[in-house]
Amino acid sequence: MNRIKKWIFPGLFLLMSGCVSYSSIELDVLKPAEVVVPVEIASVVVVDNAYPFQPGDSGVHKIKLPSREYSIDSVLVEDFGLRIIQSLGESLETKSFFDSVYVVKQSFNTLEEGKPLALLSPVVVDSLCDFYNAQAVIELGHFDYGTLINVMDFGDQFFATLDARVSAYWRIHNNFSDEVLDVHLQRDTIFWENTGITLGGSVEKLPLIRDALNEAAAYSGLQYSEYISPTWQKTRRFFFKKGHPLFYDASVQAGIGDWDEAGRIWYRIYETGTGKQKARAAYNLALSQEVKGDFDEATSWAYRAMELFEETGGISFSDYEKEMAKNYYIQLAQRLQEKKKLDKQFGVYE
Repeated sequence: MNRIKKWIFPGLFLLMSGCVSYSSIELDVLKPAEVVVPVEIASVVVVDNAYPFQPGDSGVHKIKLPSREYSIDSVLVEDFGLRIIQSLGESLETKSFFDSVYVVKQSFNTLEEGKPLALLSPVVVDSLCDFYNAQAVIELGHFDYGTLINVMDFGDQFFATLDARVSAYWRIHNNFSDEVLDVHLQRDTIFWENTGITLGGSVEKLPLIRDALNEAAAYSGLQYSEYISPTWQKTRRFFFKKGHPLFYDASVQAGIGDWDEAGRIWYRIYETGTGKQKARAAYNLALSQEVKGDFDEATSWAYRAMELFEETGGISFSDYEKEMAKNYYIQLAQRLQEKKKLDKQFGVYE
């Protein structure tokens, strides 16, 4: 298979910060998955093998009002497992980590013939992989769900919340080794809130329980996709734009995406500038290297900036700038470790 990675998403948004000495950019960075799926697994099949969930008399759906509490068990989402795996499949398709993702649109573990926590047999896994030309099966082995509506009386208004919780138990079957590659118990909760002058008014804009559960199922599938597949996340980075006449020129180049030229200008400041200028230039050089994907070089420059901020001391640096340099070094050191995980997940070996 061909897993192609790009460490920095090309869309960079430059946000000037008025009269302060620094600006910021927003980066989309790739975060590694929690589990390493062998690179030879190019395509996967996703199945719902969970025994149908039957809410009991204890009350899966609870309502807490200021004067009373009660439970209901009449809201049953019969296709809940299928909704979870459909969401998982759609999310994995958008990530393009696997070559192909096939979602089986029927439940394997029926109420009439199945049993709780039944494990897919190697024969079934092999037949699914053979039929779909895949190398692994992602199995939803169990799920349950519930909701809580809570209304609080604050005297002049009512405050209402609706929590929808989901537990999902997953297995990944590696058809190459006939082994279970990973098991994962996942718990998620999403919530809504509203206020009103009356009790009824506080809950009227909350979603219906069934609609809330449908959204919770979709969220559960999305969250598991981030567990097994690298995920883009937004992060904000800062750089200095004042302290030396050339900082403005470098900021202009960074603003149009020419990080090579910006880096050359910052290096000139680093070579010829004073302590404060050198520290800020080193910090900015770390950012230019991160944007270009050289995390080793970026981490080295961030460490040098942190050293210079500490060495110079005095009143020329604010505590905030020193903390910025320290935090940025920690963030880049973490990215360096994450890169090693990503290399393994994408099959990159140096």
